[in-house]
Amino acid sequence: MRRDFFKQRFTRDELEDILRRADLKPGEALSTRSTAYKTLGLAQRRVSEAELLELLVSEPTLLRRPLVVAPHASMQGFNVRALEQLIASAEGGER
Repeated sequence: MRRDFFKQRFTRDELEDILRRADLKPGEALSTRSTAYKTLGLAQRRVSEAELLELLVSEPTLLRRPLVVAPHASMQGFNVRALEQLIASAEGGER
């Protein structure tokens, strides 16, 4: 299933679970290229992981993309090999 998280935003719990399954902390999921990152001056601020999680929920453009979620794992960023492995594991086979 495809979800446009700009229109149907994640709840804090959903995003926390997705990041946990991808083995990412909120700071690692942050897109430093996004306009919101620059507008909010995040490069010049010290922000806690909890505050970053709230910012990622309220401003989804801060999430590094693509964000792919499978039943038992998730991944973020463009990595063809990791994406193939995630799809294969979701389908129950190896590629």
